Amino acid sequence: MPELPEVETVRRDLDGRLRAHRVMVVKWLDPRMVRGRTGAEAIVTRLAGQTTRGVGRRGKFLLWRFQSGDCLILHLGMSGRIQAGVSPGEARVPHTHLVVRLDDGTELRLSDPRRFGRVEMVPRGQRQPLALGPEPLSRTFTANRLQTLLAGRRAPVKGLLLDQRILAGVGNIYADEALFQAGIHPARPGGSLLPREVGRLHRALRRVLRAGLLHRGTTFRSFQDGFGEPGGHAPHLKAYGRRGEPCRRCGTAMSSSVVAGRTSYFCSACQPSPAKFEPEGEEDRATL
Repeated sequence: MPELPEVETVRRDLDGRLRAHRVMVVKWLDPRMVRGRTGAEAIVTRLAGQTTRGVGRRGKFLLWRFQSGDCLILHLGMSGRIQAGVSPGEARVPHTHLVVRLDDGTELRLSDPRRFGRVEMVPRGQRQPLALGPEPLSRTFTANRLQTLLAGRRAPVKGLLLDQRILAGVGNIYADEALFQAGIHPARPGGSLLPREVGRLHRALRRVLRAGLLHRGTTFRSFQDGFGEPGGHAPHLKAYGRRGEPCRRCGTAMSSSVVAGRTSYFCSACQPSPAKFEPEGEEDRATL
């Protein structure tokens, strides 16, 4: 599933293509992709004639905002691809679920073979139905904020990082990368992390997300940016998908196990098992 770096990459691409352009007609919207109170037919009618104010992002959701105050929420699901600037004469790829014709004659298209994506209209004046935690790259997301979010929690830290109500935009790939860089086992209870460990995790999260953005996302199977190109970050991964390969820090063969329902990749030497964890002294419990 596309995570923050992938969705933000697409957002930047779409914002440049759509800003100030007007929707002429919605040529196709698959009702099975629609969520919320506004149905597919009403969305088709409401979008016609609307001018784009910009494209934003919240967590893994794209927010197509219009000058009227309306907002169209788009989620790419597991396999979704969205492109703007497509020529109307270009054949539609299979599983195309949304086609929007713009005033410059080009089209925006959303395809999703597995159909886990989402299209939802939020009319002007209505609150967006997104119950999400803080953005990990925002200025307000500090190490102290992360410590507060993890404090007292017995669930594995990996599962807490994946919980969008706790932290918006982080998924399986970047959670594994951040935990590896921070030297924290994914099965450690979140509340067991010492302040210095939380500080390392905070820095690692921001570092791996920025690296993913720099390389325009990670592509293994289906992710494409707003221009239809794959992301370039996969060769730079240090943990995710590297089971059996040597750790790039110590040379130990990388391991994997299921944590919080997801396959997690880690180094058993650099990321000690929770069973081996022992508090190291009162100095470690100083405030961040």
